[in-house]
Amino acid sequence: MRRSDRVAAGVQLAATLAAWMFGAPAAAAADGRALYATCAPCHGARGEGVSSTGAPNIAGMDAWYLIRQLNAFASGVRGSQPGDTYGAAMKAATATLTADRDRAAVATFIAALPRVRTAAVAAVTDNGRNYFNAICSACHGSNGLGNESLGAPRLAGISPAYLSRALAAFKSGQRGAQPQNRLGAQMRAIAGMLPDARTEQDVIAYAASLKP
Repeated sequence: MRRSDRVAAGVQLAATLAAWMFGAPAAAAADGRALYATCAPCHGARGEGVSSTGAPNIAGMDAWYLIRQLNAFASGVRGSQPGDTYGAAMKAATATLTADRDRAAVATFIAALPRVRTAAVAAVTDNGRNYFNAICSACHGSNGLGNESLGAPRLAGISPAYLSRALAAFKSGQRGAQPQNRLGAQMRAIAGMLPDARTEQDVIAYAASLKP
């Protein structure tokens, strides 16, 4: 091979590597933004949540958790249980995300959105703080920011209406009762440790009040 040909080949290789290293993330971001268009009618253009649809604020949620939930909807682990109308709607809405790449792209886009605290939070009580720190913080952290190594998502600043609905779903078995949902089963057991409805709402209010 002539020297000029080797130089040309080297330039082409460098250009290809640069396109892969710098172009692929940009393309993935563009894909995530486009794919999010199916999410925005319920979750809001900024991921801020829409109370009228019951969709929580998801902006800034960790991508690993979002991917896990999208995979759960895709596989039927979530959204297929009797009475889970919100889950069924979410399962239908995410049906277009048929590839792992698509689910990862939209999750990455959502994770990059600036976090938005829920608008309405009930008064924080000592009861809520004490039970949260005694029961929830071991997995979700005392700051409510979650722990990837334990599979525990961020709770801080999330819509209390959604947290209340999620807790009820775990208690009823709409979530966490499926044999393959090991982390959900753990959450079901933890949810059963809250002694009464008042304490549940106090804990939810405390979690929602934490800085996201």
